[in-house]
Amino acid sequence: MHFDKINSPEINIQVEKNKLRRIKSGKINIEATIDLHGFSLKEAEMRLQLFVAKSFKQNKRFLLIITGKGKNSRPNNYGKTHTIKSELKKWLSGNFYRDKVQYISKALDKHGGDGAYYFFLKRSKNVFP
Repeated sequence: MHFDKINSPEINIQVEKNKLRRIKSGKINIEATIDLHGFSLKEAEMRLQLFVAKSFKQNKRFLLIITGKGKNSRPNNYGKTHTIKSELKKWLSGNFYRDKVQYISKALDKHGGDGAYYFFLKRSKNVFP
């Protein structure tokens, strides 16, 4: 299976193949999941931020973000189709994620494939839980 990198000008997002092998073999478990299907872009962006912030504070490191593939999305008034999946790169380039997200990867087929991503969070430096 091929894993694509999602590049961002603000965050170094990489794929660590050893970790992906460990996920596939079940040695690393997903600690939290959010499904953003059916939400508007604005709502999905807000929910994603809250989810990542909460997970980071709780020292959860391995998250599954389900964006959907965007097949049922309709074009806007200008003929452009914006989906959660297509907007994710832009969202991740913001300052909010810089100190929280270590890297992301497309999910394995069993976790959503092209319509989902793994987020690997940095360790929280929170002294108080």
